[in-house]
Amino acid sequence: MSSDADNRLEGADVPAHQERTTQHSKAQPLSQGWDMDGAAEDARLLSAIGQSEHISLNRLYERRAGALFSMLVRMLNNDGEAEECLQDTFVRIWHRAATFDPARSAPFTWMVMIARGIALSRLRARGTALQAQSAYETEVASLEIEHIDTSWHPPDSELNTACTNALRTLPDEQRRAVELAFFRGWTHGEIAEATGEPLGTIKARIRRGLLSLRDLLKDFHA
Repeated sequence: MSSDADNRLEGADVPAHQERTTQHSKAQPLSQGWDMDGAAEDARLLSAIGQSEHISLNRLYERRAGALFSMLVRMLNNDGEAEECLQDTFVRIWHRAATFDPARSAPFTWMVMIARGIALSRLRARGTALQAQSAYETEVASLEIEHIDTSWHPPDSELNTACTNALRTLPDEQRRAVELAFFRGWTHGEIAEATGEPLGTIKARIRRGLLSLRDLLKDFHA
């Protein structure tokens, strides 16, 4: 379970991470969760979890983690992400068990919908990250072409030529961050998301790049 999830479940008698992984590492058919005889026990456990009975959460995990994990692996095609989503699912069950209504759905159906929603959010985030990375790579490729083909600069512009030459002296990561921010209009947050780097790193990189440029171009703004 992630550290945030562990913190939200502090005090609950959920098996240790390695033990949990071992318990559901073997795929179980999802249909296993819809046995009629087990539905009553699941409902009883959810009722107890709704009253903050930690041992009942542990018992529910032992009963249903394998089937839920199998579904998550099929959705995400990644065991590590499925593990994280499974733990988030049980965190959510812990917090929402009191809202479970057996008149509206079967217990396992309710758990499946929680797990599925978490997995879909993960897939949407994955898609957004891929789109951002694709946009970043496209912009970087465009900037590289512009550095090769300098015909887009006015030939009589001494300042433009000096700026281009100064940019070329910067480390690649600084140069790209500065160019995306000032020539392409990307926000610091967008650059951070596209590169997968911390926002503070991007801000520091741009700041260092600008300080270097100011020093290199001091003759033009003296």
